[in-house]
Amino acid sequence: MKEYYKIGEISKLYGIGTDSLRYYERLGILKPHRDSNGYRMYSIHNIHKLNILRELRTIGFSLEEIKDHLTDYDLEKTLRLFQQEIDTVEERIQELKQLKRKLSQRIDKISDLMKIPETTEEPVILQLPERYVVHLSDRSIRDKELDFVIKKLQAEHENRLYLIGNGDIGARIQFDYIEKGGYGNFCSVFSFVEEEDEYDEVIPAGKYLCATVRGSYRNLPAAWEQIFQKLQQGQVSADGDPMEIYAIDNHDTDQEDEYVTLLQVKVKD
Repeated sequence: MKEYYKIGEISKLYGIGTDSLRYYERLGILKPHRDSNGYRMYSIHNIHKLNILRELRTIGFSLEEIKDHLTDYDLEKTLRLFQQEIDTVEERIQELKQLKRKLSQRIDKISDLMKIPETTEEPVILQLPERYVVHLSDRSIRDKELDFVIKKLQAEHENRLYLIGNGDIGARIQFDYIEKGGYGNFCSVFSFVEEEDEYDEVIPAGKYLCATVRGSYRNLPAAWEQIFQKLQQGQVSADGDPMEIYAIDNHDTDQEDEYVTLLQVKVKD
């Protein structure tokens, strides 16, 4: 067995780019010496460390953790390192279980929404529970900005908000604006989260005048007009700004006829 190996030989043996080997050297994990021609030469000791590095990287350790471990380690430190990673894996398992549950719920929700006919139903009053939201903005937002604002909201909460298959993104419209027939201006954007998550606001439980619209967003002004006709009839009165919830939107499908939007206005008991 050779005592020293060139960087090209190590790169080929481990399937690691030479740039990565140089990076490990800059971090101080590997310390090859130079021969008389200035070439990097890797000793058996370097290969031993590289074996450990590859193993720990496969398990999931960061390069900083690996560097710290390889500086000075014994069995006790190795066992402690593995236990630390087991704890990290358990946390990830719980996160994946939660993601699986949310995705399963989303599949069920989309399946139910797909059964809604294309025609807009007559507005109805529904009793809705408390809902918890994170929100992004309280400034006026035009409809053409809405997609960008939603993406910004998701980026700020990327560990727990998903755009594809989310169905819990919504926007508020100022009451007096839409009451006068205006549409295309939103005063906030939000996403529903679970009660145990961090949230910015609680949307109160109560009775909501609701309509479900399937199809293009061009159908929404007419649906809002139906809702305000019912409000103007005096049967119920509004108790807050109207909300649109994009149950199925352009993050889920590029077919407009598959969109489903929920319109909701809290009403006084």
